[in-house]
Amino acid sequence: MGACCTNSQGLITETVSYENLKIISIKEKDAKGKVLRSDDVTVSLTYPSYQHHEKITLDKMLFEFSSCVIPGLDPRALINKECQDAVFYTSNESAILVGLFDGHGKEGQKVSHFCCRYMREYFQERSGEMIAKPEESIDNIIEECDRALRDKSSGIEAGLSGTTALVMLITVDGYHVGSVGDSRAILATLPPPGVPVETPPPSTNKYIRQIEPIRLLKTVPLSVDQKPNHEAELKRIEKSGGTVRQLTDDYGNKIGPFRVWQKNGVLPGLAMSRSIGDGVAKEIGVIATPVYHFFPHIKFRDQFIVISSDGVWDVFENIEVINFVERFRKKCFKGIGPKPYPHRLENSSISQLTAEEARYRWFGICEDEDVMIDDISVIIIEVGNIEPQPMQLPPVSVKRKTVHMNIVAEIIQDRDVTSAAPRGDLMRGSFIPANDPKAKKARLDPKRGSYVAKEEKKSSSEGEDEETEGIEGIPFVNTEINKP
Repeated sequence: MGACCTNSQGLITETVSYENLKIISIKEKDAKGKVLRSDDVTVSLTYPSYQHHEKITLDKMLFEFSSCVIPGLDPRALINKECQDAVFYTSNESAILVGLFDGHGKEGQKVSHFCCRYMREYFQERSGEMIAKPEESIDNIIEECDRALRDKSSGIEAGLSGTTALVMLITVDGYHVGSVGDSRAILATLPPPGVPVETPPPSTNKYIRQIEPIRLLKTVPLSVDQKPNHEAELKRIEKSGGTVRQLTDDYGNKIGPFRVWQKNGVLPGLAMSRSIGDGVAKEIGVIATPVYHFFPHIKFRDQFIVISSDGVWDVFENIEVINFVERFRKKCFKGIGPKPYPHRLENSSISQLTAEEARYRWFGICEDEDVMIDDISVIIIEVGNIEPQPMQLPPVSVKRKTVHMNIVAEIIQDRDVTSAAPRGDLMRGSFIPANDPKAKKARLDPKRGSYVAKEEKKSSSEGEDEETEGIEGIPFVNTEINKP
């Protein structure tokens, strides 16, 4: 999403306030995208399901953690959406382990919480090994967690459920980052002289308010989103017998992200090339091996780290998050704020304020696309030093790598198909959404296919195939790579 605001929105200021009720005007469109009418809907917002604040000292560095998880919701209140995001951090005298997980599928909540427990225990038992061999250990912790989850002893059906994972090991020498999926970490650092100012692209979302920077900071991506149309990912998936394609609507238009499919089937439609869980996708080239990067500390220049699920990145550019956090972090409440609304600077942590602003931006998407607001999870780590900062900052003596993957620009779809299920979040969902037979107006859960509440689950005696529940209505289309 872009960042410029309309004139009516103006600048975001220190008087920013978030209420628990919001009236939005949701457009109803025909198959060609023509607006037929608008419904005024009063949205009752969810409270944070998790908040934490902690200061951790590591050698001569001080890390201040602020974390918040805000459950997603259906603005029309037709579905009681289950929050599937989870976060954790744990530490000893030599290192800090941080994890953020964005679950998907029917068991997504169980999966993300399983990962938190597993990795916390792993660090407690094997922290010495992780510090001695960080790259190997981050590979191991994610891959072993994946195997443990998909083992029957976990008690979790992970064939069509899984999670992203953003795992960071902070040691005295720097940040060791491993990730699968599209959760993301970025670092804000003070650049040397002459670095150009980053500016976000324009946007038509009227809920995006301009953030005026209070000082120049450089964004350093610490992870890369792993998508099926990344060149190396695509080759691996095809070699394993899978295929990558977008959906196609009634008019032949490609819609939504590239997804992973069985070659002649309708499963699983996963919009990422690496994940934990997702047993069906693991058979066709999706893997749990993380992409690893190491970034050394730059003393006194590194300011803070932001780790978030795509509930933030779908509505914020990297530089916008940096400017927002920098503007408000020293003015926010240091701790866990009181529950009642309105949420403001004086009663909200910086992670909660960031999550609230992301949710506010989602109103623009909901009005235009009639979708649900995604779960939003945020970890902000402020980087400080016990030693006093010198009058003049030291020169940048280390060179940090650029994190990116090559993207395959075009994948040919050679057959027209019927449109996907209506009102799904095809641009953002991890899985293809499908109709919930008990929901009004075919309301869809963008992250988990059809939503099935606990009391609505069908038993196996009713003849339902456990592996295919919730994926009816998925269109099929053949694809091939447009090779030079």
